[in-house]
Formats: sequence, structure tokens, C-alpha cells
Amino acid sequence: MNIAKQAFLYIIRKRGKSLILLLTLLVISTFVLTGLSILTAAEQSALSLRQSVGGSIKLELDENSPNWTYQQGVGGVLVDYTGAPITDADIEKVMSVKGIRDYNGIGVGSVFAMDFSFIPGISFGQTRDYSRLPSVSNSEYFNYFRRGAFQLVEGRHITPEDDHAVLISTALAERNGLKLGDTITVQCCYDAGGYPDVSLEIVGIHEVTMDDGQFNTTSTDKRNRLIIDHKAMQEIMMYDVIQYDNGVEFFVDDPRDIDKIEAQIQKLDLDWNCFKLTVDNTAYEAVASPLTAMQSMVTGLIIGIVIVSIGILALILHMWIKQRTHETGILLSIGINKVQIVVQYILETLMIAIIAFGLSNFTSGTIAQGTSNLLFAQAAQNQPEVEIDLPDDGTEYLDITGQYIPYDTSNMITPDNVEVHVTPASLLWVTLLGIVICTAAVTLASLPVIKMQPKNILSQMC
Repeated sequence: MNIAKQAFLYIIRKRGKSLILLLTLLVISTFVLTGLSILTAAEQSALSLRQSVGGSIKLELDENSPNWTYQQGVGGVLVDYTGAPITDADIEKVMSVKGIRDYNGIGVGSVFAMDFSFIPGISFGQTRDYSRLPSVSNSEYFNYFRRGAFQLVEGRHITPEDDHAVLISTALAERNGLKLGDTITVQCCYDAGGYPDVSLEIVGIHEVTMDDGQFNTTSTDKRNRLIIDHKAMQEIMMYDVIQYDNGVEFFVDDPRDIDKIEAQIQKLDLDWNCFKLTVDNTAYEAVASPLTAMQSMVTGLIIGIVIVSIGILALILHMWIKQRTHETGILLSIGINKVQIVVQYILETLMIAIIAFGLSNFTSGTIAQGTSNLLFAQAAQNQPEVEIDLPDDGTEYLDITGQYIPYDTSNMITPDNVEVHVTPASLLWVTLLGIVICTAAVTLASLPVIKMQPKNILSQMC
């Protein structure tokens, strides 16, 4: 008779013991699978939250380098830069770094409205109203939209493929009777003069959600802010090449890895005599603590369950195998070797365990969701109000007119419940772990008896 058949017949013969072992393994596997499912859900929730708050690394010209000269002129301070500009080749190098998902280059200009009118503001003697405007590679990543100051309500965002496209505010559109697909004409307002009229097609309309207050000039009123692509800015300013005056922001997949990514960028062959990096990880740091606490709590729960389960399982198996001392002695006396006996005991346990692991796939679902709701509700309740402090220099929080752009923290909240699913991967992990634990427990429990001689075992039973 082969070992597998002997193991099966023993399970059938000892129905009571087999049922107890089945229920024990079912409870253990259910709890472990529940913990793994919750941990997977917690990790996915944490990743989604980290991605929603984001993190960026800005490549910009180093204002402290000797490439800048400042000279007092009649109209103010004249600035001259003699160093290397940020080029598309530099951007490609940085984009090759693993962990960076996208970028947004930013240029700056100022324009007159030629065939439309800006919303007027407080006048300080300007002869003509104008507004400063940024050029962007991807307006979706522009700080106005990322921080919730602007919200796109019609049309689409500007992309790197755009040529002479513009986003305008709802207020500016209503004032001038403009809609998607219409064109507006602007002209650079710099003193040099001789700049061309440039037509821009309206591809998107945004709403200004941030309260500007009452003290605004035409140029600082965010309702007048035009957002354009780089090709349009190049023509407006009569540049030979695209200029990224305000640097290039690179956005990471996971802000938790931002320090490693920054270190990799520093190793690139870039002109570090002219450039510097600025890390914006403030939003992630504001929510990192509750995220870490939540994951640590779930991980601790799983570790506790596994340790307790191993202890209980080892105790039960030790007691049962010890009760089979007489049987073991008989098997040894008739020539069955010790390895075969241990293998039989292992097979008996694994046959029952496989059934228990399969059933746990059904029993853990409801338990996992209920437990998850309690844990996430507790984590959300304990999360402090998100407060983002302005850095010492505050430059990454300022718009092109020097105004502060606050963060919208409404998306920086730990969810109070997350849908939990028992995945095949988790079930497979529990099954493999259970097989290893059961095999080890049975082997260890069998050692004291197996080490004894057959005549000694039989004498103890007399």
C-alpha cells in the first residue's frame, strides 16, 4: 500500500480528529488571508493617496551661480544670464530616470490684449493693461491646476503637441463673449517693441476657484491669466528656441521614492554649474505619518496572527503525533522506515490543509471587509488635519506674479473604508506558507517519537 493511500485512509478512519484539524486550519488560514487582503488593500490605498498628493523635482537655473549679473537701470534692476539654458536634450536625460512619469516646462511672458479686453484692476499709472502669462508643456501639471486654484470646466488641457493654443478663465470668456474654438490675439508688452501680433486658439476654459480678494491689478488678477504652449510663447517673445525660464518640473510615480530619484538625477551629465534641483515633497510629508501608521498596524496584525497560528498548530500536531506512539512503533517494527512514516503524517496534514485553504477563500471575504472597515475608520479618525507649511523661501508655492498658491488638501485624507478583495495571489501565498508551516510542524512534532527505538516504543505501551 502506498503512502498517499495510507494517509487518506487514516483521515477517513479518524473523522473526528480530521474535522478538528480542518476547522483549526480553516480558522488560521482565514485570519491570515484576511490580514493579507487588508494589507494589499491598505498598500493600494496608500499608493493611490501618495500619487494623488504627488511629488516633483524641479530643474531650474541656479540664481546663486556666477552666471547672473544684476545692474540698476532707470526702469529697475536689469538681469542678464550668461550660462547654459535648459534644453530639450536635458529634459530627455532626466526623463530617462526610472520613477519619473511626466514633466512640465514653464516659460514666462507678458502680453497686451489686442482684440479682446482683460478684466480691469487697480491702476498704478500703466498706460495700457497687460497680463503676465506662463507657457507650459502640459497644463494638467501646472501648479494652478495641481493645487486646485484652477479647475478645467470646458475643453482640454494643453499638451506638448499643441501649437498656438490657449486656456482662458470663465470670467474672461464671459466678458468677451468667447467660447471653445475661438481665437484671440496678443502681443508682447516688453519695452523693446517690434513684437508681432500672435493668434491663439482657445482649447480649454477654466474656473478660478481660489479667492483672489479685492486688491488686484490687471496683471495679478488670476482671471486674466492666459496659459499657452511653448511654440506660441516662442513666437510672442521672438525667441530663437523654446525658453524654460521658470524651470522644468518632473513628476514622480511615487513621492516616497523622491530622494532616490533626486540622487539619480544628480548623477546625470548636466551643467550643474548653471542648474539646481528643488524637491517639492511637502504634500506627501503632510500625509505620510497616518499612512505609515495604518500600514504598520495591519502588518503587525498579520505577524501576530501568523505567530499565534504557528504556535497553535504546532501544539495540536505535537499532541496528536504523540498519541500515535504505538502506531509508529508497529510501523517501525514491520520494516517501514522513519522517512516514510514522517511523509505519511505530512501528507495527512496537507490533504486536510489544502481543503481548509480552499474554503478560506470564501470565509475570509466577509471577515476581511468588516475588519478593514474598522481599521480604516480608526486610521481616518486619528488622522490630524492636514497642514502644509510654506518653506523658508516659498518659491515653489508662488505663481509667476509672486502670489502664493495654496494647496487644496481635500484629496489628502485617508479613506474611512476601502473595498477589500481576496486575490488569487494572496490565496496562493497563504497556501504555500501553510504548506511550509504544516510540513515543518509535523516534522518537528515527529522527531521525539522517531528518535526512539521500536522496542522502546512498544515497551512504553505495555
